Amino acid sequence: MWLKRDSVIKKIQVGGNELSVEIADTDALKQRGLSGRENLASEAGMLFIYSDREVRYFWMKEMKIPLDVIWIAGDKVIGVQENIPFQSKDGQVVRFQSNARAGMVLEVNAGWIKSHNVKVGDEVDIK
Repeated sequence: MWLKRDSVIKKIQVGGNELSVEIADTDALKQRGLSGRENLASEAGMLFIYSDREVRYFWMKEMKIPLDVIWIAGDKVIGVQENIPFQSKDGQVVRFQSNARAGMVLEVNAGWIKSHNVKVGDEVDIK
């Protein structure tokens, strides 16, 4: 199962596509993220929520699945990164960052952005 028992789950729409997201809004939840998960449901993700907008830095420590990442500011997609591997070819932890100041970061299964035609400028609505 992709959900943790104590998780706060919300619905979010990105470019008209709805998914269920686990909310990561504390330091502990942000640090743990999706690490250690064996899988992620097809229409699910994790939404990292910050109190400010900054360039965000992430890593794939202890990840077991590749991801797509959607960078969000306000109610708009401001960037996307697709097919981020969970491990580099040399075995190092993969690191990545936003190209602009983001207030939220959405992690979904690799391939989700392409299959749902998500692009910069799409609207984001959290239910």
